[in-house]
Order: sequence, then structure tokens, then C-alpha cells
Amino acid sequence: MIVEKIVAGGYGLSRKDGKVYFIRNAYPGEDVDIRIEKDQKDFVIASVERINSQSPYRRKAICEYFGTCGGCEWMDLDYRAQLQYKKEIFLDQMKHAGIDISPSKIIPTSEYNYRNKVEFVVVNGQAGFFGRNSHRFVEIEKCHIISENLNTLRREIKDLRGFSHLVLRDGIEKKMAIFVSTKMREIPNSSADEVVSLISDSKIVLSGRQRTLKGRGYLEIKINDIVYRIPPKSFFQVNYEGAKILADQVVEYAQDGKKLADLYCGVGFFSLQLAKKFEHITGIESSPSSIIEARKNAIINEIKNLDFKVGRTADFNLKGYSTVVMDPPRSGIDRGTMQNILNAKPERLVYVSCDVSTFSRDARILVQKLYNIKDAVIVDMFPQTHHFEIVSLFERVI
Repeated sequence: MIVEKIVAGGYGLSRKDGKVYFIRNAYPGEDVDIRIEKDQKDFVIASVERINSQSPYRRKAICEYFGTCGGCEWMDLDYRAQLQYKKEIFLDQMKHAGIDISPSKIIPTSEYNYRNKVEFVVVNGQAGFFGRNSHRFVEIEKCHIISENLNTLRREIKDLRGFSHLVLRDGIEKKMAIFVSTKMREIPNSSADEVVSLISDSKIVLSGRQRTLKGRGYLEIKINDIVYRIPPKSFFQVNYEGAKILADQVVEYAQDGKKLADLYCGVGFFSLQLAKKFEHITGIESSPSSIIEARKNAIINEIKNLDFKVGRTADFNLKGYSTVVMDPPRSGIDRGTMQNILNAKPERLVYVSCDVSTFSRDARILVQKLYNIKDAVIVDMFPQTHHFEIVSLFERVI
């Protein structure tokens, strides 16, 4: 089968007998034989069984686990081609949404060793990953996309029997090891500055009762001139280089003004970066623990024009806010929040998205109802994968 193009999800797209084929690890221009994984009425999910004619952009992956581990799917693809294909995925999705826009910039980050957090699953006392779409365990000695600090820390930690997961976080100056189990266990030795135990039987890895066994129980990281405290369970961008790029782009798009609302604000990442630009900023987030950390981060940085509230973004009164920044989960803007935005009619929206499919869906609604999309930038937060971040600017038409 001849691969026509790359589409959302990182699949190579091909067509045969009226069906669309989505093929894993197939690149445009290639002629491949496939193995069918799922055969539906209108489409087929497949993987490459043999490459008859290879893309000139294919390369040998540097990782010995590539193809068996469930992490990187594009490590055998030249990095410049990765960036180009991410642009093509964006353009294809926006075309389907009926929006004619091309990203003004595609900003790369370091190809390797960029991740500051890794979650290992533990099987028979060994740390590793599950294979893609399976529970086939792959023991890992070295991962090429996590920081060297985390690779070093991983090699030090030997016997993990009794634990379900090992989570490592790199704060650059300090490292954190999080040991997850269903009951109290003796913690293996390591050079981690922060050592935390989580007692949990939940499917959510970073949950449960927390014990700090060494250190303060959190990391600190500085982005621009803002210090962030990162507790074990808190979300933070996994690529610090990319996080700075995101922050700078959001500040550029948001400009300045009187009142800004930061929806899905998390621990206040964007709010704190924008504090000098606006007279007052309100951050809204449904997670109480995230709001607690956001308030602590404001105190640490001695910023007083921020107000963080626990609540649903759909319920918060946006009237009087000229600018809205939003960084929703992968599922995109929920219906209630979308209606809230359309009712309040803020002049400017800055939308950060990690999923191009839900972004294009939401962008279509905004453009049909009230806004023009003025600009969009792709930030490659996740090299060696098909994932990327979008930062976009919408301005009210009337």
C-alpha cells in the first residue's frame, strides 16, 4: 500500500477499495505491506509488516527498545521531517474544521533527554514500560528522551519488589523519587534529594496517602523569573525548555490589560507569568490541591494581584474579563465552558492545546460563533512522538 500522508494520531494514511487505512509507523511516499489490527466498516487500523519502498527520511533509531517499548513512535524519523509532519497534521485537521490557517512558527526543542518526569511500571522488582497497546513488559536500562539525571537515578535503584510504580522527577538542581505501593515498604537507596512514598491501589499512579521520607517533599523550578513549587502529585510541563517557550508565547498573545481569567489554571503556571501584564488575574481550576499549590506559588514569588479559585470553569462569571487564557485537558473545552465564553464575549482568547483534534473542533465553534483565529504556533514539546502543543490567538469579531 502507498502511504499518502500523515494524519492525527501519527498514522500514515492510505486508501483501498473504498476504505481508509490508518497505518502505524508508516510515512508518506512509502510502499508497505500491512498487518490489520482492527477492521471496521469504513476504516482499518493497521501496522507495518514490511517496507517495500522506504522514505528517505527514515533513520536508524538510537534506542535499543524502539519498536517494543510503548513510548516513542517516531524515533526512526529524521527530526526535521518530524516537525514538517506535525505541521501537516495541524493543517489537515484545520482544513477538516473549515479553517484556513497555517502556523506562523514551528518551534523545536531538544531532540533527546528533554523529559523531566518518567513513570516506570514495576514487574518482578524491575522498572520498565508496557509495550504499545499491550501489557507486554519491557525492562528499561536507559531511556533517550528522559534527562540524564533521571537515567542515572534509575540505574541506582535496584530492587523494587513490592512496588507497583517508580516515578522520577528532575528539578535540575534536585531530583525526586516517588515509590508507589499498596502498603508500606522499605524504600531502596538512591541519591534522590526528595524521596516520597505513595500508598495507593488506585489506577491513578500519583495518588493516595503521601509520606515524605527525605527532603522537603517538593521540587522547585524556575521559568523566566518565576519559581514554581512542584509537589509529587502535581502536574507540570514535562519539558522545561518547551515550558518556557509556551510561557513566552502566551505572554506575547495575551498582551496586557486590566482583567484576565486563566481557565484550567492548574498550579498557576500561566497566571504567574502574566502577573506583571495585568492589573488583576483570576485562575479557575476544579482540583483543590492544584489551587493550594497555585496560592503557594503566588506567595513564594510575592505576587499579590492573583486570585485562585476552586470551581468549574463553566460556572465562573467571565463578565468584565477582556482576556481569557485556557489550557484545557486533552478532551478540550467542555460544552459548559464554551457557552460561558460565548456568553461573556471576552475580546481576546489565548488557547493552549495538546490535542489537535479537539483543538480544531473547538476552533471551529469559536470561529463560527464570534471569533477570528489570528495566529497559531506549534511548539514541539514531545520530540520522537507525534504529539505537540498548539498556542493560538483568537480575537472577537464584533
